[in-house]
Amino acid sequence: MSLTETTTRGTPPADAPPGRPRTVLFLVCVAIFMLMLDATVVTAALAGIRAHFNASIDALQWVVDAYSIPLAGFMLTFATLGDRFGRKRMFLTGMAVFTGASLALTLVGTVVELDVLRAVQGVGAAMLFATALPLLSVAFPEPGPRAKTIGVYGAVMAGATVLGPVVGGALVTAFGWRSIFTVNVPIGAAVLVLAALRMPEPPRARGRRADGLGSLLLTGGLVAGVFAVTRSSALGWTSSSVIALLVTAAVLLAGFLAWQVRGAEHPLLDIAMARKPGFVGTAIVSAGHMATLMAATTYLSLFLIGTLGYTPLQMGLRVIPISIGAMIAAPLTAILAKRLPVPVSLTATMGLVAVGMFLLGGFADHDSWTYFLPGEIVGGVGLGAITAANQAASLTFASQENAGMASATFGTLRQVGMAVGIAGLGSVFSHVARRDAASGLATLPGAGSLPQDLKQEFVRQLGAASGHQVVAAVPPRFRDSVPALTRVADHASIDALNSVTTLATVVAVVSVLLAVIAFTLDRGRTK
Repeated sequence: MSLTETTTRGTPPADAPPGRPRTVLFLVCVAIFMLMLDATVVTAALAGIRAHFNASIDALQWVVDAYSIPLAGFMLTFATLGDRFGRKRMFLTGMAVFTGASLALTLVGTVVELDVLRAVQGVGAAMLFATALPLLSVAFPEPGPRAKTIGVYGAVMAGATVLGPVVGGALVTAFGWRSIFTVNVPIGAAVLVLAALRMPEPPRARGRRADGLGSLLLTGGLVAGVFAVTRSSALGWTSSSVIALLVTAAVLLAGFLAWQVRGAEHPLLDIAMARKPGFVGTAIVSAGHMATLMAATTYLSLFLIGTLGYTPLQMGLRVIPISIGAMIAAPLTAILAKRLPVPVSLTATMGLVAVGMFLLGGFADHDSWTYFLPGEIVGGVGLGAITAANQAASLTFASQENAGMASATFGTLRQVGMAVGIAGLGSVFSHVARRDAASGLATLPGAGSLPQDLKQEFVRQLGAASGHQVVAAVPPRFRDSVPALTRVADHASIDALNSVTTLATVVAVVSVLLAVIAFTLDRGRTK
C-alpha cells in the first residue's frame, strides 16, 4: 500500500507521534534551509577562496562537489538508519556533525582542508536531508495539511538553494569568505537544543539494517566519476588517468546496482520501485534540473563577479530573480500537484528549466546583467515547481515505513545531478576559457614581449573563472598591454559562459524528452 493510499483515508497511523507538528515543520525547514543554503552559498565565496588559496578551477569545483558527493552517497544509508534507529536521533546527529564541521571550516588553512571539511559537512547534511521529509510525513498524516506542508517545505528548499548567492554575497562582502560557515554555528546549535527538547520521535521500522557496502560502492563510484570529469579539462578525455577513473566509476556503480539486486539483505534502493517507468521519469527530472540550472548558476555567479565586476553582494542580488520565481512557484505547485498527474507536472516544469537555460545563453560583450533576467525568472519558476512536484511525487513510491528510502532516493539523484553538472560544466568552462585566452594572446600585438610565465598564468587564471580580474596581477611595466589583455579576458569568459549555457540547454531538453518517454511507458504499463 502506498503512502498516498494510507493517508487519503483520513486516519492517522495508530503509532503516530504526539502533536507539535508545527514545531517539527519549523525545525525541519530551518535545517533544510541551512543545508541547501550551504550547497550554493559557497558560490559567492569562490572568488575569494580562489584568490586566498590561488586555487585552480578543479579545486573550486571540489569545494562544491566535496559537499554534494557525500550528501548523495550516504543519504540512502542514513534514511535506512533513521527508519530503523529513530529519525529524531538521526536528525540530531546530523545537525551536530553539520554544525561542528561548519565551526572547523572557519579555521581552515589550506584548500585541501577546506575540501575535506566540506565533505564532513556533507555527511551531516545527508543525515538531515534523509530524515526531513519522513519526519513531516508522520507529523502531518492528513492529505490536506500534508499538501500545504510539502508546499512550505518545497518553497524553503527552492528558496534556500538560490538565495545562497545573495546571503553568501552579503556575508562575504561584509565579513569575508569564512563568514559563510561561521553563520551556521549559532543557528545549528539553537536547532540542536530545540529539537532535542521539543521534537517528538516517530515510530521506527523494525528489522532493517544499513547497507555499508552499498554506500561505499555508490560513493566511490561518484567520487571516481566526478574526479574524471574535473580532470578532463586539463588532461583530455583520452588521458590514461581520466580513462582509468571512468572505468573505475563504471565498475563501482555497476557493482552497486548488482549488489542491490542480488547481494544486499537490506538494500539501499528498492529495485522493484526503481524499475517503474514513472520512477525513472521522476529520477531523470530530479537529476536533470540540478545538473543544468543549479550547476550553471555557479558559473554565472563567477562570471558576474569576475567579468562584469560586481561585488559578491551585488552578484547575489542579480541572481535573486531565480529565487523569487522559485519561492512563488513551489507552494502553488504543491497545491496543484494534487490535481495534475505527476507526468504532466514534472515534464512541464522541466520544460521551463530548459527554456530558462536557453534564454540565459547568447550573452554578448555589449550586454549588461539584465540580459540574464528572462532566463532567471523562467528557470526559477521551473526550479520551484520541480522542487514541490518532485517532493509530492516521491511520496507515491513507498509505504510510510519506507518513506525515508523514497525521499532519500530522489534527494540522492538531485545531488548526483548537482555534482556531475558542476564537474561537467566546469570542465567545459575551463577548456573554452583557456583555449580562447591562448588564441587571443597569440594574436595580440606585442604579445611576444610578455614573459612566458605571465602568459601561462593568464591562461590558467581565466580557466579558473577569474574573468578580467586577472589583469590586476599584470606587472607595472606591462601596463600598456592591460586594455588589450582585458578584451582577451572578457572574450574568453563570455565564450566559456555561453558554452556552459548551451551544453546545459541541450542536457535539459534531453531530460525532458527522456522523461516524456518514461512517463508514456508508465502510462501504457498501468492500463
